[in-house]
Amino acid sequence: MKKERSERTQKFLLALPIAGLVLLVLAMAALWAVALSYAIGVYIAWNSAMAFLTLFGLSFIGAGLLPISLHGFLSYMRKVWYDRWPDAPGAKFFVRGEDDDTVPVRSETVTENAAAPAGKEKKSSSVIFKPKHFTFQNVGYALLLLAVVFVIASAAMGSLDADKWVDARSDYMTSHGWYAESEPIRGKFSPNEVTAINIDAEDRKIVVRYDADATMVTVACYNLYPDEYNISREMHGQDLYEVNVLRTEEPAHDSPLDVMLDLCFQPNRIEEQVMITIPAFYRDSIEINCAQRVIYAKD
Repeated sequence: MKKERSERTQKFLLALPIAGLVLLVLAMAALWAVALSYAIGVYIAWNSAMAFLTLFGLSFIGAGLLPISLHGFLSYMRKVWYDRWPDAPGAKFFVRGEDDDTVPVRSETVTENAAAPAGKEKKSSSVIFKPKHFTFQNVGYALLLLAVVFVIASAAMGSLDADKWVDARSDYMTSHGWYAESEPIRGKFSPNEVTAINIDAEDRKIVVRYDADATMVTVACYNLYPDEYNISREMHGQDLYEVNVLRTEEPAHDSPLDVMLDLCFQPNRIEEQVMITIPAFYRDSIEINCAQRVIYAKD
């Protein structure tokens, strides 16, 4: 019983690297497939060689690490797992008589033997193991070398410059009614005249901040497309009004290629916020009306 328990423990511990190697193989296969798909999609949508080479190089990184990680998995199974348990299921798929990186070459040599009849020679043969050049590792290294070439080429075309990426996607974004780069907007109002702020901004975070140093009520946000936010005043009496903040409907981006490149249309952490700043003295006199959940920033 104790021996069986010890063997189960050994199998469990030795199985952990197997799981890690399998996950690595799957991750590299996914990286290769996804990056290659996006490289083709970006080139079709943006017509940018720089963006294509960047993603194409990334796909070759996944393609290069895939055979290397697969070689590591096969070697581990043969040299560790099936070396300890040669009768375990699946052994015939992993155990081989010679090393993966060598191939046997049979050579014959002719030797003279004094005991042999005159005029006859005795032949002897030997097996020499020569290294194989077409291996998982060598294929992986070759693909990684190509990846380096593509990445260097994309860097030479400006892939390290953020403005180059804005220029690359500019025509694609504007053709769909979006800005290639978001535009900040900022509305200012007198706190003596504002009675309420009404906000309707679906899919955006509403952040309200009370600032003791502020002298004006401000509404700050970013337009990802023209007139995304409509900020207006609704009068209530001669000198009092409510501020209305309305986010308009997004331009359509629902084609298969647009769905694939949906990240281009998504706001970053700053762009997804609508920041309302109110002077601290008017905390109780200006009402906040919002259909979404309001986040109150700490003082």
